[in-house]
Amino acid sequence: MSNETSVTKTNGRPPRRGRPKVLSDEMRRRAIVKAAHEAFVDLGFGRTTTAVVAARAKVSKRAIYQFFKNQTELFAAVVKDNRHIILDLPRPVGEDLPLMETLVRIFRLDIDDDAEKEREAILQLITRESSQFPELSDYLYEHQIIRSRGDLIEWLESERLRGRIKVEDPLVNAGMLMDIVFGALLPRRRLQNRTDRARRTEHIKKRLEIYLRGTAPCSETSAQ
Repeated sequence: MSNETSVTKTNGRPPRRGRPKVLSDEMRRRAIVKAAHEAFVDLGFGRTTTAVVAARAKVSKRAIYQFFKNQTELFAAVVKDNRHIILDLPRPVGEDLPLMETLVRIFRLDIDDDAEKEREAILQLITRESSQFPELSDYLYEHQIIRSRGDLIEWLESERLRGRIKVEDPLVNAGMLMDIVFGALLPRRRLQNRTDRARRTEHIKKRLEIYLRGTAPCSETSAQ
């Protein structure tokens, strides 16, 4: 009887819970960067603390410092992880698309509406926080987190050597292209609907067409 009672008690116990799921370092890092991104957008750099990020990522503050030395480095990680949304460079080796199509891909003018909103958010974040905290901008450039202009200069130089575009100063031309596109992508007011976004994209494409006509090799210009 005692044995039966013992067995009954054992079988009547609630099942043991399994071990809590252990996140890999990469998963924890991604969670931290995602939480930091959301916090920076919602609160700004100045009001975002490690405690806020830790709460949103559901990790300890100590876990954050395992990956990032300080808040500036965390901000840089957010920008780096979203850099592909801003500019698609460098281009694939051996790519031989029409220049207009390549520029559309470089400046991500072919992305869907959700990705467009993500890009607006990260561009607004970089612009807003860099103006308020110049040390952020310095850090991003010193550590080559933002290589947009440098990558674009390299692409222009490669196309010049291929004879597909005529540019005397790739640095100046890269600045012009950045102004053409990002000057339009950073409006004073946010666009609220898809129609306005599509109209803006078409305006940017028309400006790029004008740029390409002005930098076309002489043989192409005379043939047109």
